[in-house]
Amino acid sequence: MSGIVIGNTLRTSWKQILYWGAGLGVLGLYIDFIAMSPDIISGYADLLKTMPPAVLQAFGASDIQLLTTAEGWIVSVFVSEAAIFLSVFAVMAGLNITANDEQSGVMDVILSLPISRAAYLLERWIGYALIGLGIVVLCALITLAGIIGMNVDAPHDVILKSILNMYPAALLVMTVTSLLATILRRRTVAIAVSAAFVVASYIFNAIGAAAGGAFADLMKSVSYFSYINGEAFVIGTYDPADSVIVLVAVLVGFALSLKMFVSRDIGV
Repeated sequence: MSGIVIGNTLRTSWKQILYWGAGLGVLGLYIDFIAMSPDIISGYADLLKTMPPAVLQAFGASDIQLLTTAEGWIVSVFVSEAAIFLSVFAVMAGLNITANDEQSGVMDVILSLPISRAAYLLERWIGYALIGLGIVVLCALITLAGIIGMNVDAPHDVILKSILNMYPAALLVMTVTSLLATILRRRTVAIAVSAAFVVASYIFNAIGAAAGGAFADLMKSVSYFSYINGEAFVIGTYDPADSVIVLVAVLVGFALSLKMFVSRDIGV
């Protein structure tokens, strides 16, 4: 691995860190602003009490009392919404790893250079993984700056950890998209199936958390959104095994992508 592809990826796409990171950071600042006023978040909590449990799950909380504290509000609302936007980036990044270059014909030129397919895929994946990490870190720093600047009474370490915990899930979506693009060959089909994967995961998590029973638990367990679980940092129930499970799924997905990409024809 020479690192040339990683460097080129970062050089051509680093601005995505600013666009996406700052955009999510602005969302974080807005939620920080609401968290400044206990009366406002209490009003939201009172409103949500009258709604079905699925609506509460859409706000990323399993207990209405969680939304009455500043840290509970910031983590539950911001992480649940930011995770959706981050999934959009991850789908786009997954397509950029190989599918977009393959469809445009650029891949034929790249693979004529003295670099193996495996090295190219690995470096391309690492490049976009670093960009994703930059986005998550930037939006976390902006959100924390808002908490400090607005004097919001919320533990900084809890907020930081809950936001950074979105990263493994973003890697999973990026890797799944890359795998689908490799298998399905058609970019538009890969986009549709990747989007369906994200939407289905969100719905499974909401239904699984709002309902009850073995089947509901199964639905929740297959949703990557359930492993983000920002509220676990607030109530002190975070289990590192959840992140490990997601990262193992990332490794398996990447290994399958690598096997498929190395062994099949390009551009056919």
